[in-house]
Order: sequence, then structure tokens, then C-alpha cells
Amino acid sequence: YKDCLPSWETDERSPTMDETERLAFSGDAAAQCAMGDDYFFDAFDADIEDKDDLYKKAFYWYSRSAKGGYAAGQYNLGYQYEHGLGTERDIEQAVLWYGAAASRGYGAAENNLGHLYEIGEDLPQDYEKALYWYRRAADHDDGDGQCNAAIMYQFGYTGEPDYEKAAYWYAKAAEQGNVIAGNNLGYLYEKGYGVPQDWELAAHWYYEAAMAGDGPAQNNLGVLYRDGHGVGPDSIQAAYWFAQSAASGYKEGMKNYATALERGDGVEMDRDEALYWRNKSQDD
Repeated sequence: YKDCLPSWETDERSPTMDETERLAFSGDAAAQCAMGDDYFFDAFDADIEDKDDLYKKAFYWYSRSAKGGYAAGQYNLGYQYEHGLGTERDIEQAVLWYGAAASRGYGAAENNLGHLYEIGEDLPQDYEKALYWYRRAADHDDGDGQCNAAIMYQFGYTGEPDYEKAAYWYAKAAEQGNVIAGNNLGYLYEKGYGVPQDWELAAHWYYEAAMAGDGPAQNNLGVLYRDGHGVGPDSIQAAYWFAQSAASGYKEGMKNYATALERGDGVEMDRDEALYWRNKSQDD
């Protein structure tokens, strides 16, 4: 989901018509999208019995905005169709409206089209089409599209793995703050895939993603601290990052934190706590 980022204020609605409402009712597609945003975001915090009504109002305004040719409105309408918010779930309509926004170079819509073709839910799975749309999103500077294109290159979804292209697009996405890309770029530097092997750069990118809350990156950074690669060996830092990773729900982090607790390595030995995390790591 993307907000419409209007140039005017969209404060809480009042009994009197504000400027955004005036513009929306007069046919301004950007204002109509902003009205949709108001209702959509209100639905987040609303009581469960009020959510559907708010999503329906958002759907109404996004529909008007989309039909007025506004790319953000088209994207948001496609999102509501994809997820069945305020309307029946309809992947054909989602593809239609994502496609309309994509034709205007809207990167988030291109990325979502790529995702639909990648997972193949309610339409034929097609990795070639998925990569095509991810690359279009990437070229339009969408961080998620850049990361998803990189994943497809790394794992060879459409042929042999291409680590150099994967590293290139991970770097682009990581520079925009995409934490999955940051972690994966760290991995490529750790292994020397598509880039020269560099422990310090691996640690740098793991750290950036770990600080943003990414569980796999927190675990990977903990391993570097434990083993002294790219950073000085520090069992306390290792245990700290394993604990953060475990708390995020990442199973490898749980296992490593359990081991640290069992051994008293960087953290006070606690076999009961260790057993808790060991068992939790085995939950489905």
C-alpha cells in the first residue's frame, strides 16, 4: 500500500468541508486518492465492526481517483482488490488496476504485478513475467522491486544464478533502507558471491539491517561477533544479537541464543531459558 502524498494538508475530517474534500468532489483525482487514504488509514485503528465500512469508503474514492487516471489511486484500488478490502477479492481486477498504474511508471504497482506472477495465486505462475515486472519496478527506483529482482537473480529463477546482478540490485535496495536487501547483500559479501569477499562490508550491511529490526541479519551479525569475522570477537555482542534475533521470531537466532545460554557464552548461563528457546525454535 502507498499513500497518495498530496501537497496539501489532510487533517482529521471536520463537519465543514475542507479543501481536500472540495477538490475531491470537484473531480480532482489526487484529492480523491487523498480522501481514500483518510478512510483507509482510519480503518487501521477502527473497531472490527467499523473496518469494512471504512474500507468501502476508501474503495469508493480510490475508484474515482483511478478512473480519473491517477496512478496512486489505481495502485491503491488494485491493492484493495488483491486483498479483498472493502470489496470482494478479485485478482483480475487487481492485475487490471496495477497494470494501469504500471503503465504510468508507478514502481509499487510494477512490483506487485511481479509478486502476483511469482506466487501464481489465481493466475498462472510465470517467473519470466515476474522478473520483467520486478525489473521495471527496480528501474523506477522502487526498493521492493530492486530487492525482489535481486532475489530472482541470486537464486536463478529464470536460469543460472547471476550474483553480480543480484549484488547490484541488493545494493540499490539496501541504500533505500530495504532490510532484506541489506541482509542479503551482507551474505554476498560474506561469501564473495558476485562481489569480492569482504568481512567488514558483510558486517556493515548486517548491522544496518539488524538495527532496522531484521531477524536474519541480527543472527548473522551475532555469528560474526561470535567468530570474530569483520568485527572483533565479542561474545557479549554475539549473545545480544542472538537474543534480538530470537525475539524477532527467527529460528536460527533462537537456536544460537539457546546455545549461548547453555554455555554461558556472553550471557549468564540459564538452562531453563535455553530449553525454552530450543523448544520454541522447533515450533511450526
